[in-house]
Amino acid sequence: MELTELIKDYVATELLSSIELDFLEGELWETTQHIAEINTVIQAPKNISKKLGLDEKTCWQLCCAAVLDSSRPLKNGQNRVDDFKKLINRYKITLI
Repeated sequence: MELTELIKDYVATELLSSIELDFLEGELWETTQHIAEINTVIQAPKNISKKLGLDEKTCWQLCCAAVLDSSRPLKNGQNRVDDFKKLINRYKITLI
């Protein structure tokens, strides 16, 4: 499985299996755990960002967070997209 392909599948169908969602959760968790080591993130295509309700210039990890927020909302009212945006700003990560 690959993060970008799963996000593309979700944008096309709005469906992912629980195993695929588990994979995305693991990928996002892994990224947040190592965020201090990351300098840059790769920009997702504009059509995918737009379909997920994100800014046109956004990274794949934020797209992943948006898919998870839509498919598996957090019970405590937190928002993965907002939380990851804060990390990007805090660690001054560049979008490429």
